[in-house]
Amino acid sequence: MEKEQKATVIVLICGAFLSVLNQTLMNPAIPSVMAELKINATTAQWLVSGFTLVNAIVVAVSAFLMDRFSTRKLFIAVFGLFFAGSLLAAWGINFPVLLAGRILQAICAGVMLPMSMTVLLLIFPHGKRGSAMGMYNFVIMFAPAMGPAISGILTDMAGWHVMFLIMAVLAAIIILIAAFAMKNFGKTKQVSLDKLSVTESSLGLFCLLYGFTMFGKVETLPAAVVLIALGAGILLVFARRQLKLTEPFLELRVLFDKQFLYGIVISMLISASLAAVSLTLPIYVQTVRGFSATISGLIMVPGSILGAIGGYFAGNLHDKFGARYLSIAGVALLSLGSLGMAMWGLETPIIIMIIVYCARSFGLMIANTPINIWSISNLPDEILHHGNAVSSAMRQVASTFGVALMVSTMSLATNLYAVDNSARSQLIGIHAAFYLSIAIAVIGLVLVIVKVKDRKKTQVISESETASELDAAMHSNPYTLSSGDSIERVIEKFIEYRTSGLPVIDNSRHIIGYVSDGDVLRYMAKQDVHVVGESFSLVLPDNEEFMSKARELLQRNVLEIATKHTITVELSTSLAEVCRLFYEHKLRKIPVTQNDVLVGTISRGDTMRYLMKRLPFNTEHKTG
Repeated sequence: MEKEQKATVIVLICGAFLSVLNQTLMNPAIPSVMAELKINATTAQWLVSGFTLVNAIVVAVSAFLMDRFSTRKLFIAVFGLFFAGSLLAAWGINFPVLLAGRILQAICAGVMLPMSMTVLLLIFPHGKRGSAMGMYNFVIMFAPAMGPAISGILTDMAGWHVMFLIMAVLAAIIILIAAFAMKNFGKTKQVSLDKLSVTESSLGLFCLLYGFTMFGKVETLPAAVVLIALGAGILLVFARRQLKLTEPFLELRVLFDKQFLYGIVISMLISASLAAVSLTLPIYVQTVRGFSATISGLIMVPGSILGAIGGYFAGNLHDKFGARYLSIAGVALLSLGSLGMAMWGLETPIIIMIIVYCARSFGLMIANTPINIWSISNLPDEILHHGNAVSSAMRQVASTFGVALMVSTMSLATNLYAVDNSARSQLIGIHAAFYLSIAIAVIGLVLVIVKVKDRKKTQVISESETASELDAAMHSNPYTLSSGDSIERVIEKFIEYRTSGLPVIDNSRHIIGYVSDGDVLRYMAKQDVHVVGESFSLVLPDNEEFMSKARELLQRNVLEIATKHTITVELSTSLAEVCRLFYEHKLRKIPVTQNDVLVGTISRGDTMRYLMKRLPFNTEHKTG
C-alpha cells in the first residue's frame, strides 16, 4: 500500500471511530441532561431516537453524495457539520439547541460509515478485502464498547458540556489532518439530485422507523401500524421510481443480485439480534437483578472488545479460507450464546453473564465480517457505494424493528404470564425476548448453511505455482455495463472510464454481450439501403439527420447494439492463447471468466505491462 493510501485509510478509520463513538456517548449523560434542562425522559429520549432517524435517512442520500463529490471534499464537509454540531451541543443552553447539535452529528455519521466502508474496499484489492472489513468492524465494535464508559467518566467529572466540547476538538484535528493527508478514491460524476426521490426516501424511512419505535406500547399501537404501513407504501413507490430512472438516486438493482440479497437478509437478522440484546441485557441486569448501570456497562464491555478483536481477525481468515465455514461457525456460536442467555435466572453469577455475552459477541462478529464481504463480492466497483448505502439502511431498519419486536414480546409475555411486578415476573418477559433472539439466530444459521457458498478456486500452474499468467496480467476489477443501461449511460461510462469497450453482464455476472465504441459509431454512420432486382437497382438513401439519430440512439437499450456472441477466455487460459485471439480477431480487450462468471478483463495494454514487469529488459546501452 502506498503512503497516500495509508494516510487516507488512517483518516477514514479515525473518522469512523469518532462517528460511532459519538452514537453511544449520549445514553449515560441523559439523566444529567434531564436534570439540567428540566425535561422528562420522553423528551430526552429524542436525543437518541432523533439521532437514529436522521442517521438512517442520510444513509440513503450517501450514495448520491459519493457520486457527486470527491472523497476528500465530502469527508471534510460532513466533519465540518460534526464540528458545528458538537459546538452546538457543548453550548446546549436549552433542549432545541442540544437536539440541533445531535442532528448535525447524525448527518455526519449517516455519510461517514458507508463512505469509509466503500473507500476501504476500493483501496484494497479483492484478495485483501477481508482485512479491510476486519479493520472496519474492529472500529465499529470497539468504539461503542468504550463510548458509555468514556461518557460516564466525563459526565461525572466535568459535565456533559465538556464531553461535547472534546468531540469538537477531536473533529477539528481530524479535519486538519484530512485537508493535508487525505486523497480521493473512486470517480465522481455530474449527477443531478432527484428531489422527489429524496423526499420519498426520507419520508418513507421516517414513518417506518418512527412507527417501529411506537410499536412496543399498547396505547400507541394503532398509530404505529398506520405509520409503518404508510412508510412501507412510500418506500415501495420510491423503489419503483428508482427502477425506472436512467440515473437512479439509489441503485436498487443491486438487490437483483441474489448473493447480495441473501447477504443483506442475513446481515439484517444479525443486526436485529444485536440491537435487541443490547436493549434487553441492561434491563435484565438492572431491573431483574438489581445491579447498577455501571455494572451493566462493565458486563458488556469485555464482550464488545472481544467482538471487535474477532471481527478484525475474521477479515484475515476470510481472505484465506472464504466466507462459508467462518460464517457458519460464527452464527452457530451466536445461537449458542443466545441460548445461554435464555438460561439466566435470578442468581446467575456475573462471571457467567460475562462469559456468555463474550461468546455471543465473538460469534456475531466472526459471522458479520465474512457475510458483509461475501454479499458485495459480486458488485462492480462503480456501484459499491450504492450497495453499502442500501445495506446500511436495511440494517438500520432491522435494528429498529428488532428493538420494537423485543419490547413488544417482553411486554406481552409479562402481561400474560406474570401475576405481579416482581423480578420473577419481569424475568418471564426477558426470557421470552431471549427465546425470540434464539429464533432469529437459528433462521440466520439456516440461511448461511443453505445460501453462503464460496467460489471454487481454479487450480493453475505458473512459475510460482500460485496463480496463472492471465490472472496476474488481467484487470481483476473490470468496469461493466448492466442489461438495463441505456446507450446514453454506455457513452458516459466510456468517457468516465476512458475505455472503448465494456462487457454487458446480468445479475449473476454472466456475460450477455459486449459493446464497443465501434458499435455506437456503426449505428450513427450513414446507412443507405441498396435494393437489387433482376431488372433494376434501387438506392434508398438514409436521410435522417445526424443529431436526430443521436438523440434516438441515446434512449435505446444497450442490448440493441451489443454484440451477443462475445469472445471470452477462461481464467486458466495461457497468455499465448490470449495473444493469438488478439491477433486473429483484431480484438483490443477480452473478458475473462471462471465457471461462466466474469472475473476480469485482459487488454493489449495489460499484456504489454505484464511482459515489461516479468521479462528482464535491459535498458542500458553498452558501448566498447
